[in-house]
Amino acid sequence: MTPTITNNMNRYLKRKGLTVEMVTSKEHVVIELDGMRLSGRYAAPAGPPRALIVALHGGSVTSAIYDETIPGEAPFLDIAAQLGFATLALDRPGYGAAAALDPSDALFDRQVPVLRAAVERAWERYGAGSTGLFLTGNSIGGMLALCLAATTPQVPLLGVATHAAGLQWIPGFVQWLQTAMAEARASTVDPRGRSTAVYGPDWSWERTVLAHLEATSAPAPVMELRDALTWPERLRRIAPGIPVPVLMTIAEYDDRWSSAPEVLEELRKLFTAAPFVDVRRQRFAGHQLTANFVARGYYLRELAFFEECRVAAHTAAERRSVGG
Repeated sequence: MTPTITNNMNRYLKRKGLTVEMVTSKEHVVIELDGMRLSGRYAAPAGPPRALIVALHGGSVTSAIYDETIPGEAPFLDIAAQLGFATLALDRPGYGAAAALDPSDALFDRQVPVLRAAVERAWERYGAGSTGLFLTGNSIGGMLALCLAATTPQVPLLGVATHAAGLQWIPGFVQWLQTAMAEARASTVDPRGRSTAVYGPDWSWERTVLAHLEATSAPAPVMELRDALTWPERLRRIAPGIPVPVLMTIAEYDDRWSSAPEVLEELRKLFTAAPFVDVRRQRFAGHQLTANFVARGYYLRELAFFEECRVAAHTAAERRSVGG
């Protein structure tokens, strides 16, 4: 929510004899682990947190993507904190403070235990007094969020949400990415100068934020891109073992993942152990939806899903007693 809107709302509430506290705080943080430091951005709510959200960015961007938005809107970190969620956007291995790693450390199987330790450390630091923890991620970050959920980390995990981590590739994308990796002269692929198709049709996103979004970009480790290419097979293996509610969203104009109804239904059926599963197409959005005009709508829908998961956790015992 922008300062102008916030100030107008506060003035209105004061005229009505009401008050509202929307003050939140943000800071750059570092999670210290054995042999590695992960950087990130943390947003704290004004009061006790409803839950802790850990957000994992996609390939070729950093945690800063969760602090970007179009003019006149608030970024995900702000929206989540204003709605009472403590939110930590982490730089994954290969990015931020952990950019200078051995290339093999970017493999999914190497990233997962590191991220699991970071999530457990984040819960100790930021989760006190809240209901539990949620994982969310975009693209490769979403893939790793699901991998983490399948490992049952030692935290009260309430649910997991992803955007842009699908089941069926759009024809031609795999070949394009394989070519980009083959032409890479180092252990990373530089995303600068890539097609704006990642944001969706021209009418769906705000072009004035392009420079800001490019500032959040970072070279993507080739090793994680190779693992991403085999994601559909990995997802089929791990999905049946994820025991928490799942929300998966594929954009209508994603330039790499199919959002066809039959594909989304097949995706939903993979999560046989989850208490409930929502798989949906996000209208008016591209693969990287931060620049899309509909981004706020997506964020609010994701946060509403987290609220449902909180209710599910709070009422689980009562619902079991009545067979609900």
